[in-house]
Amino acid sequence: MALLLTRQEIQPLLDLSKAVEITEAAFREQAEGQVTAHAPYHIHVGGAQALRVVSGALVRSQRVGVRVGPNVQLAGGDRMYALLFEADSGNLLSFMGYPFGTLRTAATIALAARHMARDDAKQVGLFGVGRNALGLLKGIAAVRGISKVVVSSRDAERRKSFCERAAKELQVEVVPTEEAEAAVRKMDLILTATSSLTPIFPADWVEPGAHISSMGKPSELGRDVFLKADRIVVGSREHERNYYDRSAPIPLVELADEGKLSWEKIPELGDVVCGRAAGRKSAEEITVFKESQGGFGDVAFAAWIYEEARRRKLGREMEL
Repeated sequence: MALLLTRQEIQPLLDLSKAVEITEAAFREQAEGQVTAHAPYHIHVGGAQALRVVSGALVRSQRVGVRVGPNVQLAGGDRMYALLFEADSGNLLSFMGYPFGTLRTAATIALAARHMARDDAKQVGLFGVGRNALGLLKGIAAVRGISKVVVSSRDAERRKSFCERAAKELQVEVVPTEEAEAAVRKMDLILTATSSLTPIFPADWVEPGAHISSMGKPSELGRDVFLKADRIVVGSREHERNYYDRSAPIPLVELADEGKLSWEKIPELGDVVCGRAAGRKSAEEITVFKESQGGFGDVAFAAWIYEEARRRKLGREMEL
């Protein structure tokens, strides 16, 4: 019997604090070799990216799952579904609506900032005002006492509207800028969440001590940013090395292929969380985190939601 769960039933169960806790536990399992990572991919129909598939497994708890849904550019991210299986038996445990994609990303970015940003980081530069943007700021605000956010994006009206909403929800100064440089210079944390096919700022603008988190297309950060960084951490080397979309530059992969960076010297977030690798060694270091777009983290969310829903007697058992 599989448990059918609607997104309306499970949306209230998981908040940011719990999401960070679950995410940290999942990355600790990564460091222990207790996860299976598989790079996300798209299924194409007539040349278009029609269906996005994200999957992974938690070895210790024997939970394996898949998150599927239409291409987010078409669906707006609100039609995602998760299937959770018991690995040793193959039984389907749950089929659920999955409203936690942006929350998982926010929790991962927050976890990285906790370990890689300076303790006194207060000024945030944000690129992009799409569906992940507000969640990213909330995640950062949960781990650092931010005082000001400077927002850069292509659409002036959307940028202004976003800043007004973010300022109200976060109760900090959030200001729009037409000059991208203003969202980089003197910023302690720089968040990038864009679909840009070209670098959105040059490395020359990044000042000592900055922490950069990228969760958009790999092409949004230039090669020069990675080469300037003192420390680079990724969510998953497997995901980064096998990124599905090769239509735009993938600087990190290209630099590694050229021998200018080494994957062996680019730790995963799990290594940092468990203390095997340093997230930052000095206040002057420039650190970069590349978020790797889900997988075993989504399975961790789905597994927790499944257990919590059963505890609360939510959902409907279905025979397949």
